[in-house]
Amino acid sequence: MAEKILYVEDDEINAFLMRRYLNKWDVDLASDAETGLALAEQEVYKVILLDINLGESKMTGVEAMKILKENPRFSNSIFVAVTAYAMPEDRDRFIQDGFDEYFSKPVDYENLIAFIEKALVD
Repeated sequence: MAEKILYVEDDEINAFLMRRYLNKWDVDLASDAETGLALAEQEVYKVILLDINLGESKMTGVEAMKILKENPRFSNSIFVAVTAYAMPEDRDRFIQDGFDEYFSKPVDYENLIAFIEKALVD
């Protein structure tokens, strides 16, 4: 069975681009944290990509990641911040918050794809 990826992103264009670049994998999209959490109740995702600022959502990507990490079903999942926060200290902050990796927007899809390929093998 193919490994699944969840991408939580409130911006339709970013979601469209991510799905297009990651088209060789089964990617589920959620437009807010609440929908992402609901999808995660039905499926175990190997890689979970989370935008940080989710617009109208009641929670941030950081909060959603922390909720998912409490669930033992996601103990082997890789959590990736995909965000417009792009200052040098932002990477360190999100890694300290519990993310396994960080990609700033605009996303370098070549590097992201290489990261996901490696994550799915490990």
